[in-house]
Amino acid sequence: MKQTKSKQSVRAQVRSANLKKVSAAFGLVLTLAAVGAVGYYGYATDKGGIATDDKEPVATTAPQTEDVPEEVEVYEPDGEYSETVTWWKAGVEDYDFAEVTTTQAAAAATTTKKTTTTKAETTKAAKKTTTKAASKKKATVEEVNGLKVYATAAVNVRSGADTSYDKLGTLSPDTEVSVTGKTANGWYRIKYGDKTGYVSAEYFTEEKPAAATTAATTKAAKKETKATTAETTAKKKATTTTAAPKTVKSATISYTDEEFEMLCYVLQGEVGNCSEESKIAVANVVINRVKSGRFGANIKAVLTAPNQFTAISGYYDGSKVPSQNTRDCALRALQGEDNSNGATYYYAPKYCGGATAAWFESLTFCLEIDGQRYFK
Repeated sequence: MKQTKSKQSVRAQVRSANLKKVSAAFGLVLTLAAVGAVGYYGYATDKGGIATDDKEPVATTAPQTEDVPEEVEVYEPDGEYSETVTWWKAGVEDYDFAEVTTTQAAAAATTTKKTTTTKAETTKAAKKTTTKAASKKKATVEEVNGLKVYATAAVNVRSGADTSYDKLGTLSPDTEVSVTGKTANGWYRIKYGDKTGYVSAEYFTEEKPAAATTAATTKAAKKETKATTAETTAKKKATTTTAAPKTVKSATISYTDEEFEMLCYVLQGEVGNCSEESKIAVANVVINRVKSGRFGANIKAVLTAPNQFTAISGYYDGSKVPSQNTRDCALRALQGEDNSNGATYYYAPKYCGGATAAWFESLTFCLEIDGQRYFK
């Protein structure tokens, strides 16, 4: 039987038992000694009294007592006595105590609880899988032809006729769809892109929404307006381009359509944000260079000369597209309007200084417009 009391209680009981053994043995020895004395006295009296001869009385040896184990009753914490156990002369370390038993019991309880929980979770997962599989049972589809319906709200499109099926996408409100089939559980089979999808019939109506009609009309109107605007822009651009003829009676020099476009791009890049006077002055600088013959025989040669008009890059990469005002100023200069006083150079002191500015200033000054100085 396992001892359930503490080590201190066990030690106290062992000491008590040992004391009882010693007391019993001592009492037995005293009793035997007394019995021996009485016997010896009787023997002497039988001979006529107390022995007076020199013979010593025979000593009576007391029998050896065995170390008989004592049975002790152990008191249990619940108030009841346990069965009687035999105590030997052993150390308390030879016994198992309640602390060990309690730990083992707790470990066993934890293992049992974990096993029960795992079993419950497995059962729940199996039940869920079974339910889902049962819900995915294919519904019977009735074929439908020529039925068009419209979504009354945002509707999910699924791969089967049930909410447990995978979602393929979503239809926006007022979307028109063609129904190819209908299920007994209230779902429409539709064509969704290159796939077959299913939508809940309760979110659709056969009546075409007024909002959808208005939206379609608005969309068509916007498309038509956009097309008209594009057409107008194209016509305007064509008219503008043809506004620069190859030869004009009042023109000071001859030029091609390509050279006119080049001049417009250079003006936009050089003085596109300046006044009309600045644009006409720069255009005349180009014209004056062509007239002098020292910078190139035509507008293209003058504008593409190395390190002269860097804005010509806008013509080739399509940046700095010229405005209508810039085009008009270029045409006015080509038709003879001149405010340059014969200038063939110009620079802006704001962006240029030092030796470069000094070189320009060594030339003959012609005029200054919008902070830009012109020389020849």
